[in-house]
Amino acid sequence: MPTHEHDLFQIDAAGYFVDMSAVFVERCSCTTPALGRIAFQRALRRLQPGDTLITTQLSSLGNSIADVVSTIDTLEKRGVGAVCLAYGKENLCSEAERGFVQALRLAEELERVTRRSRAREAASAAKERGVAQGRPSSLTSAQQRQAMLALDAGLTVTEIARTLNTSRQTIMRLRNARAQPADAAAQPGLHPAPIAVNDSK
Repeated sequence: MPTHEHDLFQIDAAGYFVDMSAVFVERCSCTTPALGRIAFQRALRRLQPGDTLITTQLSSLGNSIADVVSTIDTLEKRGVGAVCLAYGKENLCSEAERGFVQALRLAEELERVTRRSRAREAASAAKERGVAQGRPSSLTSAQQRQAMLALDAGLTVTEIARTLNTSRQTIMRLRNARAQPADAAAQPGLHPAPIAVNDSK
């Protein structure tokens, strides 16, 4: 049995009258944001204040917690109700279900914080392993050597970037990366102490 037919049976079993002219079947993946779902957007255009959108799964309202919350907010502002049978027959847009929506917002915040933390931990672990961070260079190794030789020859960053068909920022990053080892060597304690000059005598 196709998924949408199973969903229709669930809606009918929950006591709702199924008018096939008001049924919208989404064919895209549940990973697609609500704004990119053609059938869902058609349903939104059809809905009028006082109508109720009925679905069987929360994933029908969005591809993430943030997307679901955004959809519920949109429906509420338009005076449209929303029922998700996986949660029950309560109207998610009603005042009585504020607690549910608030729980979704808290889960969204937790998801955002943990995702950011995982990204930082992954970047730190990659740095410890010596894995290069950031975007890969737009220049090949040979082009990088060519750029270095051109810098040594006194050509400007703009001229080199134009010759290699790249951005000035790329050449400047390359130049700065080469300068870093020299800068690192010039640390306090690694060069002669300054001599104080007193002209009072």
